[in-house]
Amino acid sequence: MQPGTIETWVKIIGAAAAIFASFKALAEWRRSTQQRREEHALRQREYRQKQAVFGRELTREVFSDPKARTALRMLDYFDREYVDEDTGAKYRIRRDFDVQPAMRPYSTENPFTAAEVFVRTRFESLYDHLEQIEHLIKLDVVEFEDVETAFRYYMIRAIGPKIEHFAFLDSDDYPRAKDFLRRFEGKA
Repeated sequence: MQPGTIETWVKIIGAAAAIFASFKALAEWRRSTQQRREEHALRQREYRQKQAVFGRELTREVFSDPKARTALRMLDYFDREYVDEDTGAKYRIRRDFDVQPAMRPYSTENPFTAAEVFVRTRFESLYDHLEQIEHLIKLDVVEFEDVETAFRYYMIRAIGPKIEHFAFLDSDDYPRAKDFLRRFEGKA
């Protein structure tokens, strides 16, 4: 064999090995990139599932709070008797007549009746929860759609014209609860 021929073959084999190695590296890179995409998608699904479960827990928390639950009932029923779980006192609350006066701003000239205090404290409890939920929505910890269905029925009634909840939310400093209610405008 001639010396130039061996060198030529070595160069050809080296070039072929380099091309093969490049294709193999490119295939590995593609496979690795696809695997990272799949892992990322899996992590996103897992996070989304955790968000939904947390949204469900937040909803349960609101509905299991006796005061917040009473406020929701006041939005639901036209006329119902309620029992104050702290004092045992009974109040007959009519949604269209008794809730609105209780939602007015505090005034020393026109103090609240016991029934109005009862109504206010129930809505304060509800709006405390909604403040937290809206804050978590804005932080992307929970998605609005995870809590929307549970609250839609009630919030549509809260933003109705018979009771001025927005004025109450402004006067008693519930900006996030107000933003939460605004999400339901136009959904009636």
